[in-house]
Formats: sequence, C-alpha cells, structure tokens
Amino acid sequence: MRTGPVFCWLLPLSGFLLALAPALGQAQETAASREKVMEALRFHAGFEGNGDAVLAPGDKRIFTVESLARKQWTPGIARADVVIAKGQGVKGDCLRFGNKAPQVICFKGESMPYSPKDWSGTVSFWMRLDPDKDLQPGHCDPIQITQKAWDNGALWVDFDKDLPRDFRLGTFSDFTFWNPDKVAYDKWPLEKRPMVTVKKPGFSRQAWKHVAFTFAGVNTAGTANATLFLDGKAMGAVNQPMRFTWDLKETAIMLGIDYIGDLDELMIFDRALNGRELKLLSQMPGY
Repeated sequence: MRTGPVFCWLLPLSGFLLALAPALGQAQETAASREKVMEALRFHAGFEGNGDAVLAPGDKRIFTVESLARKQWTPGIARADVVIAKGQGVKGDCLRFGNKAPQVICFKGESMPYSPKDWSGTVSFWMRLDPDKDLQPGHCDPIQITQKAWDNGALWVDFDKDLPRDFRLGTFSDFTFWNPDKVAYDKWPLEKRPMVTVKKPGFSRQAWKHVAFTFAGVNTAGTANATLFLDGKAMGAVNQPMRFTWDLKETAIMLGIDYIGDLDELMIFDRALNGRELKLLSQMPGY
C-alpha cells in the first residue's frame, strides 16, 4: 500500500497520542478526585488579609479568647505576637505565632461537622517550624477542638514536652466514657491511651509539612477510627469506640496553644477522606 506524506506524518502523531492517553486519563481522574474532595469541604481559612475564614457554615470570623477557659471572645487577632505573614504561606499569606501566651486564637465550633450519631470528618492544615528549637518548655497544641478540655471530648494534635519532641494525635472521648473510673492520666498504660505518637516527625523551618487527621464511626455502637497523616502518609490510628457529646455553641477550634511557628490553610471536611484523597491534598497546597 502506498503511504503519502500526510499518512506518514499521522503515524508518529498517533503514537504520540496513544502515549499521551494515560497521562490525560490520570489528569481527568485527578480533577474528578479534586472535585469530590471539594464537595466535602465545610470550612476553609487560608489566613489571608485579616485571618477570617473564606468558607464556613456560620460565623467566619477569627477570634482571640483570654485563655483556654474562653470566657471572652474578641473578634480579630488580638495578640501582638500573632500576625498574618504576607506572602510567607504555603499559598499566599499564613498565620505566624511568635511567642507563648495565655490568649488563644479561635474559630467558632459550629464549623465542625458534628453529629451525635455516626460522626466522621477530616481536619487538614500545614505547619512550618523546628519544634525542638522554636518551642518553649511544655506541651504545645497547634490545634485543639473541644467544648470542655483536652481530655474530655477533644480532638487535637500536639508536640510532647520532652526533647526530641514527639508529634501526637489525641482523640479523647467524653471523660466519663473513656475513663469511667477516673484513673490518673499518668497511670494509664501508653498503649491504652487514645493517641497516635510519631517519633522524629520531620518538621523544619525550611519546609512546610502537611498535617491531617480523619475520624469515622464516632458516636456509633461499634469501633471508631481516627488516623493521623503527615504529607499524605498514614502514621498510625486509634481504633476503639468513641463518644463525643458537644454543644457546638460552646465548642471552639483553638489554634496555636503555646505554639511558635507558622500555620496555614486550615480545612475541615464533613467526611473522612481516604488515603488517596489526602495524598492529593498534600500535593496541592490551598487547593
């Protein structure tokens, strides 16, 4: 069969298109996954401008409270050491904590997708610091979400007080549920504490690290799951029954408790994202 000039040109083009097809298919799949993740997004604070959230089901304002007791809520960032660092974020600006202080930066708890039955969700954000060099002595909670206290219906991540500092996820149910006999915390065996502990988590001043935790099956009769992710990789999980009883009007999303460093792109989703979705999220700052 004779092959004219046009046909000869089409042969390598067809080969190129065949080779390109998998990449195009992957791009379409990534776009579809991204859209599915965005459908679950309930809250987003990128810490641009004044720090208020850009997406929230209710009050979008950022607040400063006088202490962990949260008796007085002042709109805005009312701590001299906490600033919006222009152009320093993983995307755009970021929230920068310069010192340890009793006042706490907060968002209203109504932004949590809480349910008294079969509750699930995901919390995602970015951090940049050297915990062993930057933090002052004591525990530090970059984020703590609770109505009452750290050991009573609370979700949090923290840096332990001892050097080198471990990074931990805490999923403490209602106090009377996880500790009905009121055993002193330091008497609880480590393996029975509702926590995930990561040694040498790899935070640094030079690079942003993506942090996320998911929870599913909370407030059911069965076993719940809470998993900690760093840069899209699962680092461990708590698997046990969990019960959280919250009044969202009294609940707070508290940021930077004794934290010194940068924090950016806080997102809260109304379901537990899967590992693939969290990997995608970790590769696309700010989404």
